[in-house]
Amino acid sequence: MNNPFALWSSMLNAGRMMSETAEAAQAVIASRSETIAAAARNPLDADTRELNRMVSEKGTAFASAGASLASDWNGMQSDLFAQAQAIGRLWMSGHLPTPRATGAILARGQRINERALSSGIKALRPIHATATANRKRLAKD
Repeated sequence: MNNPFALWSSMLNAGRMMSETAEAAQAVIASRSETIAAAARNPLDADTRELNRMVSEKGTAFASAGASLASDWNGMQSDLFAQAQAIGRLWMSGHLPTPRATGAILARGQRINERALSSGIKALRPIHATATANRKRLAKD
């Protein structure tokens, strides 16, 4: 992604998703706190369906996010090790870097940055989707 505007747009998208997730979480927590309080007052009349969703939805969303991160970080870690080796070889050589070596290090660094950003966005997607869907669903009740 040599286009700085595309990178900037991705960063804005990540920020928007984080903001929407935080806002939705606040609304969902407020609604579900009432559900928990009602269940504590009268367990026989508790909304067990909603109480069960609280755990299963979070588990599914966070498991998807974790799997996404694990997959993406594996590739990013390969690049990080390669970057460390390239820079270490350069330092140990005692010579100025060639244009080719400099270009490879810069390209790898850019790829690491892009992977880190896209990895975070991909991991946030299932959490964002669950939180915002719950906010809409619970607002109707």
